[in-house]
Amino acid sequence: MYTRIATVGLAALLGACSYVSEYEKAVYDLEPTYCYKSIGTVACYKEPFHRDEKRLVNYFGPHPSRYDKPETLEATPIAAPEMINYWVKDAEPIPRPAPTGKVSDMPWLDPAVAKTQAEHREFLRLSANPGGTRVLLSKMGIGPNGQVSRKAAQPVSQPITQPAPNTQLKPPVVEVEVEVN
Repeated sequence: MYTRIATVGLAALLGACSYVSEYEKAVYDLEPTYCYKSIGTVACYKEPFHRDEKRLVNYFGPHPSRYDKPETLEATPIAAPEMINYWVKDAEPIPRPAPTGKVSDMPWLDPAVAKTQAEHREFLRLSANPGGTRVLLSKMGIGPNGQVSRKAAQPVSQPITQPAPNTQLKPPVVEVEVEVN
């Protein structure tokens, strides 16, 4: 019986002191380097990281199992944040009418360009039909028989300009107390 125990003990002792594999036997005396897979590259370290043992690519020196594994840290308990007795609501967006595409609604454009375009549109509108042509000629001070009259000349109607809308307003902050039972 003692011989069996001694044989098993001797086998365990020799197994503990021997190399893990033939590869370890070949690289045991080299400088310890442990390389692990990483995103797009391989990262090498002087000591093994036991938490990354599944990502081990290659090693030189003693097998990583020969190093003591660090104690695992206890997980931080999950806890809800501290309760507060108020909340802040973001302001709703301010509804605005959809843009119409009129130059007069776009104050950021040059007023001189807007005036020229408005005069051109008025000219095109009045010259679109014969009645409009007569009105256009009368506004220009030209009578029905081609006589030019300076007193009859009327300026083309000006577009009504509107002031620019206000800049972004600060949203109101609403505080509401909430009671928790």
